[in-house]
Amino acid sequence: MTALVFEIEAISNLALQVAKAVVDKNEQTGKIEDKQSGPLAVASALSDFFELATALNHGNVYLEGEELRAIGNHGLDLLDRLAHQLLVLEVLEERETMARAYASIAVWFSRRDAILDNLEGIADGFGRVTNRLDEPRELAEMCHFMEEVVAVCADEVKMDKDKSNPFRPWRVLNLNAGIAATRSLDPDLMEKTFDELGRRLPDDMPGFLADGRRQMATQNVPDAVLEVMDRYVEKWPSTPSH
Repeated sequence: MTALVFEIEAISNLALQVAKAVVDKNEQTGKIEDKQSGPLAVASALSDFFELATALNHGNVYLEGEELRAIGNHGLDLLDRLAHQLLVLEVLEERETMARAYASIAVWFSRRDAILDNLEGIADGFGRVTNRLDEPRELAEMCHFMEEVVAVCADEVKMDKDKSNPFRPWRVLNLNAGIAATRSLDPDLMEKTFDELGRRLPDDMPGFLADGRRQMATQNVPDAVLEVMDRYVEKWPSTPSH
């Protein structure tokens, strides 16, 4: 099974699969009683959103700039509401599908140069998808996908002014890209990604690199990969040198 999908119809199928499971579970339990904001309402709104996205994809609707940004925020808000209902109703078997929907729609919007403000579900989605991968090629691809998304994040997100929350989506997304690059065992990709991380999350680099190097110490890792890790660990030491 391919981790991500890039056709809007396929992304719609992922989201609506989750929505159907949530609606069915709520019909069984009646746990969410508010009909105006409940599962049926969210499923209907998602259907409308993907109808618009499909029209946009096929050139039947043309949006750019702030209009496209607004549509992206609207779609991600609906996915956030769906993800919340999934947790409330404990439809845990659909968590992977939810993660794939988030990561896939993020790449879809990034390839249309839509500015993304809301990374909450996207960052978690990429993390969940990446954690299930073992093939170096797939991990390298996932790193590239995350970099595509990072490139279209809103300037306010990229400035990363408030660093008080270690789970902030900007940090999580970038660290996941670094983890994917490291696990890909591709020296060139590691160098490129580590350089970007050094610019975006300089305070996290010593711990990130030291942890990666410790994990490699117990693995059979190519010498070229170890050389990259050692070079960057020396550049970003965990403790100040004297």
